[in-house]
Amino acid sequence: MSTGFAEEGVPRHREGVSGQRFGADFIVLDAEGRTLRGLNATAIRVWQLCDGQRTARAVAEQVAREYSMDARQVLTDTLRFLTDLARLGLIEELQEER
Repeated sequence: MSTGFAEEGVPRHREGVSGQRFGADFIVLDAEGRTLRGLNATAIRVWQLCDGQRTARAVAEQVAREYSMDARQVLTDTLRFLTDLARLGLIEELQEER
């Protein structure tokens, strides 16, 4: 059994979960109204790209391009962040169809 988010997994927000700016913060609300806050700019961008249309690897590559960061490190960090979001029940992992 896998314990982390897969590079080829396709992240999308779970039903009833939303994210939005609230003053200077960006908050994510789960379906029960619990919040996750304190996301930095790159985490916000990862969240925004979790639309069920691209793989975790593609999300990381997009973030690396936009922020001129090392793609390998961004992929590692993105997979860790996605794993945390999934454990919190905020996103789900779809498997890319081949």
